[in-house]
Order: sequence, then structure tokens, then C-alpha cells
Amino acid sequence: MSITRYHATPPGQAIGEQVLKLVEDNITELSMLAVPPSNLLYEIYRWALPTEIGAYISRIGKVASEPVELLVAFDDAAPHEVVGFLLFSPVPTHPEACGVNYMAVKQSHRRRGIGTQLMKMLIGQHPHTELTCQIKKVPFYESLGLQVLDSHNTQVVMNTRSASTTGLMAVLDVSPIYESSEVSAHHSGLVQRWGLRAMTQAEKQLERHVAQLARHAKAFADARSKAVQAPE
Repeated sequence: MSITRYHATPPGQAIGEQVLKLVEDNITELSMLAVPPSNLLYEIYRWALPTEIGAYISRIGKVASEPVELLVAFDDAAPHEVVGFLLFSPVPTHPEACGVNYMAVKQSHRRRGIGTQLMKMLIGQHPHTELTCQIKKVPFYESLGLQVLDSHNTQVVMNTRSASTTGLMAVLDVSPIYESSEVSAHHSGLVQRWGLRAMTQAEKQLERHVAQLARHAKAFADARSKAVQAPE
């Protein structure tokens, strides 16, 4: 496996398309809402999330004050095949710090250390690394030296240090994507296919799902905090 860093210019079209296909194949894992495929709204996120990540990638090397970088892992046996990626935002005022936006490894290439190598390269460049993840992924990141700091919405906040950086990192405003005519058209198509009642039910199911994930993430982070603070 080889890893290429894109920090001055975005990757070529063929590579970018493979990265976005990898996103599309891992919507539930990558989405902050962890939208399950069984939910009728899943189709909207299957369009919106690759669009969001594509917007991040298109900004690589464009605005020095709001940097975005990308690490892409390639298969040695098929050098042009993307088998993993890690998208992150360095903190301009604190060169040692960055925040991970998204990371995914191709299903067929998991358990080969690709995610570990991507993270190690990142931490080597930015030793003060922060990210959010689903509870089930905490052990993986702990194995790389990250610790639980808090929770954020449905996910757990982890960092290589005991506190977040005081610097600011660029975060894409995704509201135009989810308020776009494309999303509206997707939603209208789903209503025509499944009916308004079914779509309303799907929205309520997703709301309950997200609320439950948020409660679990907070409880998990609180328990870890108490365990750290408890006297031996």
C-alpha cells in the first residue's frame, strides 16, 4: 500500500470519483446521523454526503486561511485503485493541530492496517489531532493513542492530547447542500414513490435514532470522564 498526500491541488478526476464512491458505499459509517439503509431518507444522504465531501476536496489548495488536505491510500497490486482515504482540516494558526473530517477504508481491504497507516501518517504531520467517531470505533482510535474528551451530537470526541486546540479550523457550511433543489427533488421523488405518510414516519424514525445515538454518546463520554477522575 502507498499513501499520497494532496495539499496543494485536488486529486485527478479518476481518483476523486473513487474517493466519492467509497463515501457512497459507507454512508451509515460516515454520516453524523448514522442513517441506516432501511430508512427511506437514506437515499437523500447517499447523494448529499458525497456532494459535501466533494466540496471539501475541491477546496484543497484554494484558500490558505482555510486549508483542507486529503490522504489517499492505493493498492500496491493495482496502483490506481483507491482503497482508503482520510480528509482533514489543518489549523492554520497551530501547525501541529488538525481535525479529521472523514475517513473510510474499502470493505474488501479492511483489517490490513490501512486505516492505521493513514492515521499514523496524519498524526506524524499533526501530533495534535482531534476527531469525532461512533462509539464502536473508540477502541481503534485508542490503540493509536487518542483519548475520549467529550461527546458531540451523536459521536464521541477524541484527541491525541487532553484538550482541544485553541485554534480554529475551517468547517464547510453544509446547509446549502441540504436546502438545495437537488435534495428537494430527491425528497419529492421519494414522496411520490412511498407516500407522504411513509416519509413522515421515516423522518420521525430518524429523529428518534439520532436522539438515541446522542444520549449514548454523552453517557459513554461522561462514564469515561468519571473513570479518569476517580481516585485509585
